[in-house]
Amino acid sequence: MQWWDLDWANNRILIRRAWSKGRDTEGKIAGSMKPVPMHPALAEYLKEWRNETPYNKESDWVFASSCKKGRIPRSASSCGKNYLRPAAVAAGVIANDDPIRFGCHNLRHSLATFFGSNEVQLSVIQGLLRHSKPTTTARCIHAVNSKQIEAQGKYLEAIKLGKNGKEAA
Repeated sequence: MQWWDLDWANNRILIRRAWSKGRDTEGKIAGSMKPVPMHPALAEYLKEWRNETPYNKESDWVFASSCKKGRIPRSASSCGKNYLRPAAVAAGVIANDDPIRFGCHNLRHSLATFFGSNEVQLSVIQGLLRHSKPTTTARCIHAVNSKQIEAQGKYLEAIKLGKNGKEAA
């Protein structure tokens, strides 16, 4: 995603390309290239990030690789390894020595599960995840118990979000 893919006026993210194996690619399916809604809170976080990153021109990658001097986006594996996994360990979702993979795909399942456990309609979840079939979406929604809710709260606390989605004091 590049900065010009953020449609600030209409609160959406335009999906114009995919990135796989170090290069621009077409999306897997037509549905994966549809715009994604952008909540105002997410827009604010992205605006803050744009003020902090040295890669803030319209044609720059939103999450540019600093080791490649912004020429390519950060890899999903490095984001998982350097950001998502440490946050999951800090929240008690996984143990530090657990060999299980933890990355962006886990966030998609977590989002689907969160929506499913909060009575969001399957068709809405399907649209947000950009799945072509509701059965694919249904496989991403998992049963939730109180221990998982507690762990999720720790995770939100670890990434500094409060109950209302705003930064905790």
